[in-house]
Amino acid sequence: MSLNVRDVAVRLSVSEKTVYKWLKTGLIPANRIGKSWIITEESVKALIEPKPVANPLRSPQYSSVPSTRKQAPAVDHPVVLEASGDAAAYLARFTSVLMGAVSQGIEGVLGPRSSDPETSLIIGASLKSAYGEVLLQGIGLREFFGDRGHTAILRQMAAEDRAVQIRAILVNPVSEFARARAVAEDGAQFEDEGRFKAGPLYNDSWRSLNVIASLKKEAESRSHFGIDVRFVDHWPSVYLVMTSESTFVETYQFGKPNGAVDGSSIDGLVPIFQFRTGSSYPSILRQHFDYIWSGVNPYVRTHTLSDIAEAMHVSV
Repeated sequence: MSLNVRDVAVRLSVSEKTVYKWLKTGLIPANRIGKSWIITEESVKALIEPKPVANPLRSPQYSSVPSTRKQAPAVDHPVVLEASGDAAAYLARFTSVLMGAVSQGIEGVLGPRSSDPETSLIIGASLKSAYGEVLLQGIGLREFFGDRGHTAILRQMAAEDRAVQIRAILVNPVSEFARARAVAEDGAQFEDEGRFKAGPLYNDSWRSLNVIASLKKEAESRSHFGIDVRFVDHWPSVYLVMTSESTFVETYQFGKPNGAVDGSSIDGLVPIFQFRTGSSYPSILRQHFDYIWSGVNPYVRTHTLSDIAEAMHVSV
């Protein structure tokens, strides 16, 4: 008995689009005549009720491999993979998620920046091997232009005159957006301009600005390494690190975690997605970055490093 795509989708509790993907990749054995797929009852049944799989420890290809470790005694019965209808539907959904992620260029889902050290290591490794253009976008990017984090990697790039051109977009630290951030993180008392300028966010921005100015000055004496930073009156939608190979994206949030008593914010508490640069989403983010960078929108003001340095009394 032959089935159509709709029949198969109903039986496996997946979408017809997913069934088409499985047909194209061969996950569901079928024949194609013109634009129509000929799917047999046996093909679908094989997905729902897989055949027993022989124990790989009994396979001859493993018998000649020397080992000094104690091996578990071989079993005489085969390993049986059982799948009920519910299990098959779960497997189908799981496979669909994986295939969708791969098709969109996702290479990994990393832990939050603030609590998972591995995330910082992975981003750092991508930067250490980066060449060509590197795009950075964030509120203050303290881990790139502060005393710790990835700042040492950028300094090393400059010292070795690596062929890297860094472009970074940061929030204007003397704008209303920065003030709003201070109020959200540290409290309503930072509505006062004097307290705001004496507060942690403003001082972090001042230190970062000095690091940026130092990198900029060093780049002027280099042949290959370059850096340019622009500050905008705009709240970024994402934290972004983009190299030629990988793109790291974290959706930005606004506010404080429930129960937080210090200056922490929700930023850095959500997972980071790692994409293959050149896939669809990073391509859209690049267009967004270039649009904001250009300053063509009269309602999103863009400021140069010199503009902000003058406002914050930093020598560049």
